[in-house]
Amino acid sequence: DTEFLGGLHDTTRDEFTFYDEELLSPDNQSLHLDKKSLFNKALKINAKERSRRFASIDSRKSEEKIYKEVQKRSVSLFEPRPELNHATNALCIIGNKELNHHLFLDRRSFLNSYNYKIDPKGQFLAGILNAAAPVCGGINLEYYFSRVDNQRFGAGSKLPHNVMGLIGVANGFEGDLRTGLPLQMVEVHDPIRLLMIIEHFPEVVLKTIKDNPSTYEWFENEWVVLCVIHPIERTIHHFVKGEFSSYLPITTSIRKVDSLTDVFESQEENLPIYHIV
Repeated sequence: DTEFLGGLHDTTRDEFTFYDEELLSPDNQSLHLDKKSLFNKALKINAKERSRRFASIDSRKSEEKIYKEVQKRSVSLFEPRPELNHATNALCIIGNKELNHHLFLDRRSFLNSYNYKIDPKGQFLAGILNAAAPVCGGINLEYYFSRVDNQRFGAGSKLPHNVMGLIGVANGFEGDLRTGLPLQMVEVHDPIRLLMIIEHFPEVVLKTIKDNPSTYEWFENEWVVLCVIHPIERTIHHFVKGEFSSYLPITTSIRKVDSLTDVFESQEENLPIYHIV
């Protein structure tokens, strides 16, 4: 069972079960039940969206049926691909939520809410980047190298893995610990470096990243690609060779769609960005 927002998600049931509802006031209990219903609906939609990556699940089934199959899949001991975790990650967006409002990013982006207006000098931004650069960048590189050369940098197939002293895994009778991710976690991953997008003034971001050498080297060495969206002019600036320069995107429009259900039921590969209206 997974702890979640003060309650427990029992994988043998169809809903979240909260054990502290009697502690809420009538008004808050009503709001809580509304959110509970919303969470349960989101779980089913989320399962439908993810199911297109799972070969063992027919994405054309109803959300309810797919959700139950995803639940069973997550606790199946003989399932080598119960979850794909951060596979296909490609972006990290740090800015106001309106930046990606109504955008379908195909589960490929880390999202960090940030308001440049309350942080004109980038002090809060520094704290975010000191964590986001090594964490998000590290996750991306872990998948990158494990996908580029899984035998050397990954862990090979997980089917013959043996747990070694609770510190790692080895392949079958071999004694060497494997250093990366198993093949089953990276099969659907495209090995690209993380693109980090920040909403702020370029000069503020430049000063912020230079203030911490260990953070700056992620961008200086181009292990993480950095772009800034100017909050007033709405122009894009690309960080390269120690400074920001103007960048013009290749495309200027995004396809608008009412629903992606048909796409989820028919496509297994990475999807483009859509504007959901």
